[in-house]
Amino acid sequence: MRRGVATTGEGILATFPNGETRRMAPGPSSVISKAVIEEFAPRFLTSPAVLWVSESGAKIVARDDELASRLKLKISADRNLPDIILVDLGHTQSAGVLLVFVEVVASDGPITAQRQHALLRIATEAGFQSKRVAFVTAFLDRSHSAFKKSIPELAWRSFAWFAAEPEHVILLQGNDNGTNVKLWELLNK
Repeated sequence: MRRGVATTGEGILATFPNGETRRMAPGPSSVISKAVIEEFAPRFLTSPAVLWVSESGAKIVARDDELASRLKLKISADRNLPDIILVDLGHTQSAGVLLVFVEVVASDGPITAQRQHALLRIATEAGFQSKRVAFVTAFLDRSHSAFKKSIPELAWRSFAWFAAEPEHVILLQGNDNGTNVKLWELLNK
C-alpha cells in the first residue's frame, strides 16, 4: 500500500513471471501477494513459476494444473494450503526443482511448525525431498503489527520476507540434529 498500489475499485493487478496478468481482490493481502509474485519470485528464484494463488475465503486466483501434474503435486484447497505456491524451474544445485510455499500475512496465519509439517507432507508425497522445499511467510513490513504478532510462531527452517524491503529475506535457521552450527558457517553458506 505504501508503494502506491490501489486497494479499492477493481482490485490489484498482478503480473506473473510468464507475463500473464491476474486481478486480485482489493486489500492488504493482495498487495503483499502482488509483491511476492512480482518482486520476491524474480529476486530469489532463478526461473520462477506460479503454481497456485488463492485469496481469503478460498477464492482461487490462479492455478497451473498442468505444471502441478508434471511435478506430481496434488493441490486441493484445504486449510493447510498456503496463499501462494511457487516453483523454481531453474534451480541447478542437483536434479529437480525447488518448491516454495508462501503464506501472506496481513493480520495472522504465518507458516508455523504445524503448517510446515503439513505442507512438507504434501511435497514429499509428490516425491520432493525436504531439502527441495522452502517455506516463506510474507509480510508488508517489519514494523507492522502482523509481523510482531507472528514472529514467535514462525517455523524454524523457514524465511520471512517483507514487501517494503524486497531485496532482503530473513532466515529462521533451525538445527534439528543437535549439533552446534557456528555463525561463520551460516555466513559462508
